[in-house]
Amino acid sequence: MVWIRVLVDLLLILFGTVIVVGFLALKPTRMLTRLKPEDLGLPSHQVTFGTRDGKNLKGWLIPAEKSQGVIICCHGYPANKSDILPVVSFLYPDFTLFLFDFRAHGESQGFITTFGLREVWDLEAAIAYLKGAPTTKEKPIGIWGYSLGGAVGILTAARHPEIKALVSESAFANFPEMVTQYFKSLGPLKYIFSWLSRFLGKVLFRMDYIENSPEFHIGKVRAAVLFIHSRTDELIPISHARRLYQNANSPKELWEVGGTHTSLDQAYGSAYQTKVKAWFERYLR
Repeated sequence: MVWIRVLVDLLLILFGTVIVVGFLALKPTRMLTRLKPEDLGLPSHQVTFGTRDGKNLKGWLIPAEKSQGVIICCHGYPANKSDILPVVSFLYPDFTLFLFDFRAHGESQGFITTFGLREVWDLEAAIAYLKGAPTTKEKPIGIWGYSLGGAVGILTAARHPEIKALVSESAFANFPEMVTQYFKSLGPLKYIFSWLSRFLGKVLFRMDYIENSPEFHIGKVRAAVLFIHSRTDELIPISHARRLYQNANSPKELWEVGGTHTSLDQAYGSAYQTKVKAWFERYLR
Protein backbone atom coordinates (compact mmCIF):
# COMPACT_ATOMS: atom_id res chain seq x y z
CA MET A 1 0.00 0.00 0.00
CA VAL A 2 3.02 2.25 0.35
CA TRP A 3 3.27 2.73 -3.40
CA ILE A 4 -0.34 3.95 -3.50
CA ARG A 5 0.46 6.57 -0.85
CA VAL A 6 3.54 7.66 -2.81
CA LEU A 7 1.49 7.92 -6.01
CA VAL A 8 -1.18 10.00 -4.29
CA ASP A 9 1.46 12.30 -2.80
CA LEU A 10 3.09 12.76 -6.19
CA LEU A 11 -0.25 13.61 -7.80
CA LEU A 12 -1.00 16.14 -5.06
CA ILE A 13 2.41 17.76 -5.54
CA LEU A 14 1.89 17.86 -9.30
CA PHE A 15 -1.57 19.36 -8.96
CA GLY A 16 -0.28 21.95 -6.49
CA THR A 17 2.58 22.86 -8.82
CA VAL A 18 0.22 23.31 -11.75
CA ILE A 19 -2.05 25.57 -9.69
CA VAL A 20 0.86 27.71 -8.47
CA VAL A 21 2.32 28.08 -11.97
CA GLY A 22 -1.10 29.01 -13.32
CA PHE A 23 -1.70 31.73 -10.76
CA LEU A 24 1.81 33.13 -11.19
CA ALA A 25 1.16 33.43 -14.94
CA LEU A 26 -1.99 35.42 -14.19
CA LYS A 27 0.05 37.97 -12.21
CA PRO A 28 2.89 39.01 -14.53
CA THR A 29 5.83 40.96 -13.17
CA ARG A 30 5.38 44.58 -14.19
CA MET A 31 8.09 45.76 -16.53
CA LEU A 32 9.27 49.34 -16.14
CA THR A 33 8.50 51.98 -18.75
CA ARG A 34 12.07 52.48 -19.96
CA LEU A 35 11.40 54.36 -23.19
CA LYS A 36 9.06 57.29 -23.81
CA PRO A 37 7.99 59.03 -27.03
CA GLU A 38 10.12 62.09 -26.26
CA ASP A 39 13.19 59.82 -26.18
CA LEU A 40 12.55 59.22 -29.89
CA GLY A 41 11.69 62.84 -30.62
CA LEU A 42 7.97 62.12 -30.89
CA PRO A 43 5.26 64.48 -29.59
CA SER A 44 2.85 62.85 -27.16
CA HIS A 45 0.08 63.34 -24.64
CA GLN A 46 -0.30 61.08 -21.63
CA VAL A 47 -3.86 59.85 -21.35
CA THR A 48 -5.93 57.89 -18.83
CA PHE A 49 -9.14 56.12 -19.75
CA GLY A 50 -11.45 53.64 -18.06
CA THR A 51 -12.76 50.20 -18.93
CA ARG A 52 -16.27 48.85 -18.47
CA ASP A 53 -15.18 47.06 -15.28
CA GLY A 54 -13.58 50.13 -13.73
CA LYS A 55 -9.89 49.70 -14.57
CA ASN A 56 -7.92 52.88 -15.32
CA LEU A 57 -5.50 52.36 -18.18
CA LYS A 58 -2.53 54.53 -19.11
CA GLY A 59 -1.56 55.40 -22.65
CA TRP A 60 0.22 57.75 -25.05
CA LEU A 61 -1.42 59.62 -27.89
CA ILE A 62 1.20 60.51 -30.50
CA PRO A 63 -0.58 63.00 -32.78
CA ALA A 64 0.35 63.57 -36.41
CA GLU A 65 -0.99 66.79 -37.94
CA LYS A 66 -1.76 65.33 -41.37
CA SER A 67 -2.37 61.72 -40.42
CA GLN A 68 -4.37 59.37 -42.63
CA GLY A 69 -5.83 57.70 -39.54
CA VAL A 70 -5.15 56.43 -36.03
CA ILE A 71 -3.37 53.16 -35.31
CA ILE A 72 -3.85 51.58 -31.88
CA CYS A 73 -0.73 49.59 -31.01
CA CYS A 74 -1.12 46.64 -28.62
CA HIS A 75 1.78 45.01 -26.79
CA GLY A 76 2.32 41.37 -25.86
CA TYR A 77 2.70 39.46 -22.58
CA PRO A 78 4.29 40.32 -20.18
CA ALA A 79 5.38 43.66 -21.60
CA ASN A 80 4.12 47.24 -21.91
CA LYS A 81 3.70 50.10 -24.34
CA SER A 82 7.34 51.17 -24.15
CA ASP A 83 8.50 47.81 -25.53
CA ILE A 84 6.63 48.23 -28.79
CA LEU A 85 7.27 51.98 -29.13
CA PRO A 86 10.52 51.59 -31.15
CA VAL A 87 8.87 48.90 -33.28
CA VAL A 88 5.90 51.02 -34.41
CA SER A 89 7.43 54.51 -34.35
CA PHE A 90 8.13 54.33 -38.11
CA LEU A 91 4.38 54.71 -38.70
CA TYR A 92 4.62 58.33 -37.53
CA PRO A 93 4.01 60.96 -38.99
CA ASP A 94 1.87 59.25 -41.63
CA PHE A 95 -0.43 58.08 -38.86
CA THR A 96 -1.40 59.16 -35.37
CA LEU A 97 -0.39 56.45 -32.91
CA PHE A 98 -2.11 55.37 -29.71
CA LEU A 99 -0.20 53.08 -27.36
CA PHE A 100 -1.49 51.88 -24.00
CA ASP A 101 -0.81 49.30 -21.29
CA PHE A 102 -3.19 46.38 -20.94
CA ARG A 103 -4.58 45.73 -17.47
CA ALA A 104 -2.01 44.38 -14.99
CA HIS A 105 0.80 45.61 -17.26
CA GLY A 106 2.95 48.73 -17.23
CA GLU A 107 1.26 51.71 -15.61
CA SER A 108 -2.32 50.46 -15.91
CA GLN A 109 -4.47 49.24 -13.04
CA GLY A 110 -5.29 45.59 -12.42
CA PHE A 111 -3.62 42.67 -10.70
CA ILE A 112 -4.26 39.80 -13.09
CA THR A 113 -4.14 39.29 -16.82
CA THR A 114 -6.81 37.25 -18.57
CA PHE A 115 -4.83 36.43 -21.73
CA GLY A 116 -7.33 38.07 -24.04
CA LEU A 117 -10.70 37.56 -22.35
CA ARG A 118 -11.00 40.96 -20.65
CA GLU A 119 -8.19 42.65 -22.56
CA VAL A 120 -10.81 43.02 -25.28
CA TRP A 121 -12.53 45.43 -22.88
CA ASP A 122 -9.25 47.36 -22.65
CA LEU A 123 -8.99 47.74 -26.41
CA GLU A 124 -12.66 48.66 -26.66
CA ALA A 125 -12.05 51.39 -24.07
CA ALA A 126 -9.16 52.70 -26.20
CA ILE A 127 -11.45 52.81 -29.24
CA ALA A 128 -14.10 54.66 -27.24
CA TYR A 129 -11.50 57.18 -26.05
CA LEU A 130 -10.39 57.93 -29.60
CA LYS A 131 -13.98 58.29 -30.78
CA GLY A 132 -14.57 60.85 -28.07
CA ALA A 133 -11.38 62.88 -28.47
CA PRO A 134 -11.76 66.02 -30.64
CA THR A 135 -8.60 65.41 -32.68
CA THR A 136 -9.27 61.75 -33.47
CA LYS A 137 -13.04 61.23 -33.48
CA GLU A 138 -13.29 61.68 -37.26
CA LYS A 139 -10.25 59.56 -38.09
CA PRO A 140 -10.46 55.95 -39.32
CA ILE A 141 -9.00 53.47 -36.83
CA GLY A 142 -6.59 50.61 -37.41
CA ILE A 143 -4.95 48.14 -35.03
CA TRP A 144 -1.41 46.80 -34.86
CA GLY A 145 -0.95 44.00 -32.36
CA TYR A 146 1.90 41.72 -31.36
CA SER A 147 1.37 38.24 -29.85
CA LEU A 148 -1.29 38.70 -27.15
CA GLY A 149 -1.99 42.14 -28.64
CA GLY A 150 -2.55 40.57 -32.05
CA ALA A 151 -5.03 38.06 -30.64
CA VAL A 152 -6.88 40.82 -28.76
CA GLY A 153 -6.92 42.89 -31.95
CA ILE A 154 -8.68 40.06 -33.79
CA LEU A 155 -11.25 39.49 -31.03
CA THR A 156 -11.97 43.21 -30.78
CA ALA A 157 -12.17 43.86 -34.52
CA ALA A 158 -14.73 41.04 -34.71
CA ARG A 159 -16.99 43.20 -32.52
CA HIS A 160 -16.21 46.53 -34.17
CA PRO A 161 -16.76 46.72 -37.93
CA GLU A 162 -15.54 50.33 -37.89
CA ILE A 163 -11.97 49.00 -37.61
CA LYS A 164 -10.62 49.36 -41.14
CA ALA A 165 -7.21 47.69 -41.07
CA LEU A 166 -5.48 45.20 -38.78
CA VAL A 167 -1.91 43.92 -38.61
CA SER A 168 -1.71 40.82 -36.43
CA GLU A 169 1.83 39.71 -35.68
CA SER A 170 2.72 36.38 -34.03
CA ALA A 171 -0.79 35.94 -32.61
CA PHE A 172 -2.19 32.69 -31.25
CA ALA A 173 -5.30 31.17 -32.80
CA ASN A 174 -6.20 29.12 -29.73
CA PHE A 175 -4.90 29.96 -26.23
CA PRO A 176 -5.11 26.50 -24.56
CA GLU A 177 -3.33 25.05 -27.58
CA MET A 178 -0.58 27.64 -27.17
CA VAL A 179 -0.25 26.65 -23.50
CA THR A 180 0.23 23.05 -24.56
CA GLN A 181 3.00 24.16 -26.91
CA TYR A 182 4.67 26.25 -24.20
CA PHE A 183 4.95 23.25 -21.86
CA LYS A 184 5.81 20.73 -24.57
CA SER A 185 9.01 19.70 -22.78
CA LEU A 186 6.89 18.18 -19.99
CA GLY A 187 5.51 15.44 -22.22
CA PRO A 188 1.96 14.30 -21.39
CA LEU A 189 1.91 16.68 -18.42
CA LYS A 190 1.59 19.60 -20.84
CA TYR A 191 -2.09 18.77 -21.26
CA ILE A 192 -2.68 19.38 -17.57
CA PHE A 193 -1.57 22.98 -17.99
CA SER A 194 -3.80 23.35 -21.03
CA TRP A 195 -6.74 22.00 -19.04
CA LEU A 196 -5.91 24.38 -16.20
CA SER A 197 -6.10 27.39 -18.52
CA ARG A 198 -9.68 26.49 -19.46
CA PHE A 199 -10.55 25.72 -15.84
CA LEU A 200 -9.27 29.07 -14.59
CA GLY A 201 -11.04 30.89 -17.40
CA LYS A 202 -14.38 29.38 -16.48
CA VAL A 203 -13.98 29.66 -12.69
CA LEU A 204 -12.25 33.04 -12.36
CA PHE A 205 -13.54 34.91 -15.40
CA ARG A 206 -16.72 32.97 -16.28
CA MET A 207 -15.54 32.76 -19.87
CA ASP A 208 -14.28 29.88 -22.01
CA TYR A 209 -10.90 30.21 -23.70
CA ILE A 210 -11.91 27.82 -26.47
CA GLU A 211 -15.11 29.70 -27.30
CA ASN A 212 -13.15 32.97 -27.23
CA SER A 213 -10.31 31.75 -29.42
CA PRO A 214 -9.36 34.13 -32.26
CA GLU A 215 -9.72 31.35 -34.85
CA PHE A 216 -13.45 31.16 -34.11
CA HIS A 217 -13.96 34.93 -34.40
CA ILE A 218 -11.66 35.94 -37.25
CA GLY A 219 -14.50 35.22 -39.71
CA LYS A 220 -16.47 38.10 -38.20
CA VAL A 221 -13.68 40.63 -38.84
CA ARG A 222 -14.46 43.06 -41.65
CA ALA A 223 -11.11 44.83 -41.53
CA ALA A 224 -8.34 44.09 -44.01
CA VAL A 225 -5.99 41.78 -42.10
CA LEU A 226 -2.26 41.30 -42.58
CA PHE A 227 -0.94 38.29 -40.66
CA ILE A 228 2.80 38.20 -39.97
CA HIS A 229 4.29 35.06 -38.46
CA SER A 230 7.60 33.24 -38.31
CA ARG A 231 7.76 29.76 -39.77
CA THR A 232 10.15 28.88 -36.92
CA ASP A 233 8.24 30.54 -34.08
CA GLU A 234 9.24 28.60 -30.97
CA LEU A 235 6.22 29.66 -28.89
CA ILE A 236 3.29 29.89 -31.32
CA PRO A 237 3.64 27.56 -34.33
CA ILE A 238 3.00 28.88 -37.83
CA SER A 239 -0.06 26.62 -37.98
CA HIS A 240 -1.89 29.18 -35.81
CA ALA A 241 -1.39 31.93 -38.40
CA ARG A 242 -2.34 29.62 -41.26
CA ARG A 243 -5.64 28.71 -39.59
CA LEU A 244 -6.40 32.35 -38.89
CA TYR A 245 -5.63 33.27 -42.48
CA GLN A 246 -7.77 30.44 -43.85
CA ASN A 247 -10.79 31.53 -41.80
CA ALA A 248 -10.40 35.28 -42.44
CA ASN A 249 -12.35 37.33 -44.95
CA SER A 250 -10.73 39.16 -47.83
CA PRO A 251 -8.80 41.37 -48.15
CA LYS A 252 -6.17 39.41 -46.28
CA GLU A 253 -2.54 38.38 -46.55
CA LEU A 254 -0.24 36.01 -44.69
CA TRP A 255 3.43 36.96 -44.67
CA GLU A 256 5.48 33.98 -43.51
CA VAL A 257 9.01 34.87 -42.47
CA GLY A 258 11.94 33.45 -40.54
CA GLY A 259 13.26 34.47 -37.15
CA THR A 260 11.94 33.92 -33.64
CA HIS A 261 8.76 34.90 -31.86
CA THR A 262 10.25 38.22 -30.78
CA SER A 263 12.57 39.23 -33.61
CA LEU A 264 10.52 39.81 -36.74
CA ASP A 265 10.83 43.58 -36.95
CA GLN A 266 14.56 43.41 -36.16
CA ALA A 267 15.24 40.59 -38.61
CA TYR A 268 13.45 42.23 -41.53
CA GLY A 269 14.04 45.91 -40.81
CA SER A 270 13.08 48.07 -43.76
CA ALA A 271 11.18 45.26 -45.49
CA TYR A 272 9.02 44.86 -42.38
CA GLN A 273 8.36 48.58 -42.15
CA THR A 274 7.54 48.87 -45.85
CA LYS A 275 5.11 45.95 -45.65
CA VAL A 276 3.24 47.19 -42.58
CA LYS A 277 3.07 50.83 -43.64
CA ALA A 278 1.83 49.91 -47.12
CA TRP A 279 -0.97 47.84 -45.58
CA PHE A 280 -2.23 50.73 -43.47
CA GLU A 281 -1.80 53.22 -46.32
CA ARG A 282 -3.92 51.05 -48.56
CA TYR A 283 -6.74 50.14 -46.19
CA LEU A 284 -6.88 52.73 -43.42
CA ARG A 285 -8.99 55.30 -45.24
